[in-house]
Amino acid sequence: MSSLVPNIWAGVITVTPFAVIALVLRLCARRMTRMGFGFDDCFSVAAWVFAVGYSAIVLVWTVHFKLGQTIGHLPREQIDYYLGRSYLVLWISEFFYSWSICLSKLAVLTFYSRVFQFSSIRWPIRILIATCCVWIGIRTFFTIFRCSPVHYYWDRSIEGSCWVNVATYYLATDVTHTLLDCIIVALPIFEVLKIQLRIGQKIAVIGLFSCGFLVCIASAFQIVQSTRYDPDSIELPHQLALSMIWGTVEVQLAVFASCLALLRPIFRKFVPGLSTADPDSLSRPSLAVRQIPGHSNPAMSPRLDDVSDISLPRIHDVEGLDQPWMKQVTSSSEGGQVDLREHRTSSVPWEPPEPAKLPSSGVGT
Repeated sequence: MSSLVPNIWAGVITVTPFAVIALVLRLCARRMTRMGFGFDDCFSVAAWVFAVGYSAIVLVWTVHFKLGQTIGHLPREQIDYYLGRSYLVLWISEFFYSWSICLSKLAVLTFYSRVFQFSSIRWPIRILIATCCVWIGIRTFFTIFRCSPVHYYWDRSIEGSCWVNVATYYLATDVTHTLLDCIIVALPIFEVLKIQLRIGQKIAVIGLFSCGFLVCIASAFQIVQSTRYDPDSIELPHQLALSMIWGTVEVQLAVFASCLALLRPIFRKFVPGLSTADPDSLSRPSLAVRQIPGHSNPAMSPRLDDVSDISLPRIHDVEGLDQPWMKQVTSSSEGGQVDLREHRTSSVPWEPPEPAKLPSSGVGT
């Protein structure tokens, strides 16, 4: 069997920069729009921290404990040493992998809850958030307590037992979170299809959301490789190498995909040609639709300002304009909506009119 060490290094080095760049640009975009940081940003940063930790563990395993290499030709003492360390590193890596995947899901779902807060999918979004929390709780519990005592998992020199079949555990939890990924990616696409947009704009928005399917593909490859896991094999470091590679690709792509939909301000600023908005959109008034509490409006489309140029720019997105602005608020009696229109006023200073001169009445003369 050939060494898989070059594959491991290639997998880590190739995808990690994309996640880092996407996260940095996401934070820069938030500063550019002066919107402040939300829960989705916090979840995305936390997911990246765990993803980097997982990638670092994979590299430590490769450098020090023979990940991707065969050990069957070594003396028995060395085989036992590398197997014990491999099981320990694998046990630690599962926490980083699970939490990175879950936090990336929560980052996307909390972003959905902000964009589609008045949409028909708001309850499915909340159900998915609860499902992700249950999933990470179950996975963390079984990772810790699969063996009794806990350290029997990596130290077989002591008495103990494992009551969870590791191969079945991997397959069940990985398939579950892959199905969640597919549902999370597909959920907003059906909502976007109902919005009245030009074909080009609709394709652009759907394309941004569909980038999450890359994570589903990586998850599928990771599942295929995890089915080859044999806990009784002495070639465990070589058997798990491809599974760890695809796990690294998956967690890094999950961070990348969770950030991509929020990079519109960056694209608009540095690559104007990629924007779907009109070139002169900065000179036109912006229009935002709000819903008044207590009024329902099922026909109202969700706000997608963060993912596509389907609306005119908001006032805090316009920079370099020194003219004063005046807001005219008009209430609509239908649907409980409020139109907020911002109109530019003239730059000529306003002067009060001179008082009128009344004709003399001739009294007292």
